[in-house]
Amino acid sequence: MSVEKFRTLIDRHAIARRVRELGEEITRDLSDTTPCLIPVMDGGMIFAADLMREISLPVLLRPVKASSYGSSTTSTGSVTLPWGLPEDVKGRTILLIDDILDTGLTLEMLRGRFLEVGSSRVKTCVLLRKESAAHLGADYVGFEIPDHFVIGYGLDLAGLYRNLPDIMFQPTES
Repeated sequence: MSVEKFRTLIDRHAIARRVRELGEEITRDLSDTTPCLIPVMDGGMIFAADLMREISLPVLLRPVKASSYGSSTTSTGSVTLPWGLPEDVKGRTILLIDDILDTGLTLEMLRGRFLEVGSSRVKTCVLLRKESAAHLGADYVGFEIPDHFVIGYGLDLAGLYRNLPDIMFQPTES
């Protein structure tokens, strides 16, 4: 699939502005802690890198690898953790950072696992939440989007296009 078929949904300037706002909100809300930021790799990597620079607190960084998509554009319905859970999370405030809230499987499973191993609280931050996932909770949401498949700013199609600076979607053919 060629990137030329995709159109801009959210441009890099709007993303930067919203990431700054999220960083300010997280700084206010978690000011009594040293939060442990846990980006969900690979999609949450770019968002997490930008977001952590906007949080004016000392933070720990402990990435986790989780997948429910494989090389498909739809969820497989199960989540794998090839790296396992990060260590040193007991008693800590966790901020799970992911690129998109779609089915909710990944964040719900991770939230439960971190609480099971003794994290004191688990907050979630997603860059995007799809319209069909509006009923799914997240503590911090960058943008609400229509139910499009999206690429760019960390989001991929079979591992490609994560490096695009804007979030792009493929319009439906009329």
